Amino acid sequence: MGRDASSYFHLVFFLALTLLAGCSTTGSAPETGEAGAGPEELMAAVRANEDRAVLELLSRGVRPDAQAGAEQTPLMVAATNGNRRIVRLLLAAGAEVNARSADGNTAVIQAAENGHLAVVRALLAAGANVNVSQGGESLLMKVVASGDLLTAEMLLAAGADVHYRRADGTTALDLARASNNQDLEMLLVQAGAAR
Repeated sequence: MGRDASSYFHLVFFLALTLLAGCSTTGSAPETGEAGAGPEELMAAVRANEDRAVLELLSRGVRPDAQAGAEQTPLMVAATNGNRRIVRLLLAAGAEVNARSADGNTAVIQAAENGHLAVVRALLAAGANVNVSQGGESLLMKVVASGDLLTAEMLLAAGADVHYRRADGTTALDLARASNNQDLEMLLVQAGAAR
């Protein structure tokens, strides 16, 4: 599905959810939906990978970014779990793709750190910041440190900053060299990393 078709699908899906929930498209959805359904139920459904329950709760008007006393959003949990369907449901319902937890994590960081390539792709397509950093390291640096060549390729293709430096001056290329990962080193050099 192309980007325009995907955007159209998300718009139609969100409008359908809005109509089902009885909300105005100009107002914001309530944090707690009808029949007492709220953030706790949504987070539990996301943690349990219950796609249908997530859809039902969103259609009742539970906000997709509602945090149930946890510092993570439902999107972050779905990304950590690698559940692409739930990630797409939450995004279609308006979840903030670049929301940060108290420690600076985002959904795309968590998906990448857990090796969920398809979820990383979906989040980037939805506008996730490819140059997000957490704990002083860029997402690309985290992926390179873990040795994940495919995700590193995807991030570079999406515009990841190959020149990002930690406070100590370390770059993604330095991390690839330190781990003696010649494939990642070559990829980074081809992307413009300084030798």
